[in-house]
Amino acid sequence: MPFPTSPRSAGISSALCAATGSSGVAVHSASRSPPMTKALYEKSINALACSEAGLRDCGAMISSLGISVLPDSKSAPLNSQVLPLALLPKPFPRERFDEVCELSGVIDKLIDNISTDPQWLVDSLQGVIGADDFTRKLVDVCREVYIEDGGREHASDIRLYLLRQDYLPTTVGNRLLQVEVNTVAAAFAGIVSRVSCLHRMTALAAFDGVAQFTLPENKVTNGFANAIAAANQAYNEKYGRNTHDICMVVEDGEDNECDQRFLESALLVNHSIAVHRRTLKQLAEQLLFDEKTKVVSIPNLVDPQRMTEISVFYFRAGYGPSHYTDDSCWDARKRIEQSAAVKCPSIPQQLAGTKKVQQLWYSDPSLMTRFGLTNEEADMMRQHFAVQVDPSTAEET
Repeated sequence: MPFPTSPRSAGISSALCAATGSSGVAVHSASRSPPMTKALYEKSINALACSEAGLRDCGAMISSLGISVLPDSKSAPLNSQVLPLALLPKPFPRERFDEVCELSGVIDKLIDNISTDPQWLVDSLQGVIGADDFTRKLVDVCREVYIEDGGREHASDIRLYLLRQDYLPTTVGNRLLQVEVNTVAAAFAGIVSRVSCLHRMTALAAFDGVAQFTLPENKVTNGFANAIAAANQAYNEKYGRNTHDICMVVEDGEDNECDQRFLESALLVNHSIAVHRRTLKQLAEQLLFDEKTKVVSIPNLVDPQRMTEISVFYFRAGYGPSHYTDDSCWDARKRIEQSAAVKCPSIPQQLAGTKKVQQLWYSDPSLMTRFGLTNEEADMMRQHFAVQVDPSTAEET
């Protein structure tokens, strides 16, 4: 298996080969390579850490891939900072990896079924809202839009989910335990695809016997873009519109902008969809809501006289109280919930990801089957539960 020879990877490969004592020409086939052991893995890491040339090439590659943040996104000129990361991938049992990949579809199903029952969400969070004013305000909007006066039928809405499921390894049964499902502002979809690319190059160069490994593909950036594009198309078909513009709701002074821009680029290049970045405060000042059609528009950034119809609101902000600087921001969020636009997430979807709701998955055995999971799917989820804490009582369950 020859090393890659493309301009962007040749330098890093040759430097790392020198660091690990490899020939610099080819990786041995699996049949001739020693098995990967902890000692061999640590030897590769130590060799890389001691190689000035290897580290320099890694730094250049990380910068060229855009694995960075903007510590002060309002500075002029902009200054980027490389994110801390592991330079080599860590061996991990494929069986455990495949288990949680299979589980992700089950969790998606559960989250969606819970999200379409806003009354249950409001009732289940009553113990939290007395202690958490932010959750109370989310619940208030949920009640006003989806329950009172007949309420909006969320099950009939176009629903878009961009989720991130977080796991921690445990020595108990050699399992991965799920500690959180993020239903709002799931970050690093753009960055991790670049980290995966980096790891393919460093592993190929550093590990003698890389043919033993199968590094899983990570195409989450395009996956997120494809999902948003599908929601945009569904919006146009449902309402007879012809828009290709979405709004990414962001923080004021967003340091994780690089990650978001990768998704923006994928939407533009692959789907010809334009992304308009706005804070909740800007939306409070700019949002135009048509009471009859429920269509929402915002002024174009370059030409404010030109209004742009928005098909999807993708929230990379709105998950914390500091994002709502005054009541006008909450009013804007409510108008978005009332609009025809697709919300990612809607407030019911956001509430479905709260710690209290996830704690109920663990403490109430009947909950998962109530919301449409089979007994087999429910058992699969329980095998990967981490013990959760009830935020209203701070007691372990």
